[in-house]
Amino acid sequence: MERQEKRLGAVRISRAKAGQFLSWIVMKGFIGTMSLLPIPVLSAVFGKVATAVRLLGIRRRVVRANLRAAFGNELGEREQEEIERNCYAEYGRIVAEVIASDRLLREKEEKFELVGRPVLEEAIRSGKGLLLLSGHIGNFVAGAHYMRSVGIPMTFIAKRVANEYVDREIKEIYARHGNTVISVRGFRNDPEAGAKVFRAMKQGNLVVALVDQNAGPEGTQTTFFGLPTFLPGGPVALACRGGIPVATALVTREGGRIRIDFQPPIDYSSAASLGETVSIVLDEYSRRLEEKVRKCPEQYFWFHKKWKALPEIRAQYEGRG
Repeated sequence: MERQEKRLGAVRISRAKAGQFLSWIVMKGFIGTMSLLPIPVLSAVFGKVATAVRLLGIRRRVVRANLRAAFGNELGEREQEEIERNCYAEYGRIVAEVIASDRLLREKEEKFELVGRPVLEEAIRSGKGLLLLSGHIGNFVAGAHYMRSVGIPMTFIAKRVANEYVDREIKEIYARHGNTVISVRGFRNDPEAGAKVFRAMKQGNLVVALVDQNAGPEGTQTTFFGLPTFLPGGPVALACRGGIPVATALVTREGGRIRIDFQPPIDYSSAASLGETVSIVLDEYSRRLEEKVRKCPEQYFWFHKKWKALPEIRAQYEGRG
């Protein structure tokens, strides 16, 4: 009986892996085909895809609940709906740009803008390393490709996804132009990956962590649009233990160009403990991120369940509110 159960378990795992492999093959083939198209055609195709995704209701309930939570007291339903439509369209455009990033970089002087370069130059000159807190706003992937193309390589902390083949593909996209990727299971329960991240920072590298998504009860509480949210504090704790500066890097689209804005390191000298240090840094990070999102709300990744720790918003995510 036990042997039969083991055999059945092995069959289920094999089927699951086969399903993952097929999903990856389909995705790989689709991306390969799309990459052959001229950029204007590619953008138009993904614009249509984004519209279809929205009309099909994919993640729409989450987007609406998030916009209501963030802007319900400031904007009417019609204005929120406009942000929603533009958000889907923007992420269609972002996917098209990532697929065509090689061609995009050929026109980098016209397509990109770098702000705050002295922040990076100081980190490189000092040799101390730098932790850059970023978020899911704008085309941060194309922004990373651009930074490598101008001679500033970066190391990305990337959380693993369940499909190992898709996970590999995502990491290849991040590293396409020579950046480095450190894969982690999570920000708190993966000591081996944590050691790699700490070592990368201590070696003087520029390490990027996207820390705006909900980390659950293990996260550090901060505020975003006046509401409590819980962010992963692991990368910040590692940096602060090593005396490594922590700055922010946020990407937006302004005037038709992808704008990469490196903001000054966050001062946490007043902190009396490591926990207080992490809170100070993440509070300031959230403030800077919110400031950017308010300027271009359609460019933020509202598809994530940002406030699922709050029962009334979680109920809306699940269609119960």
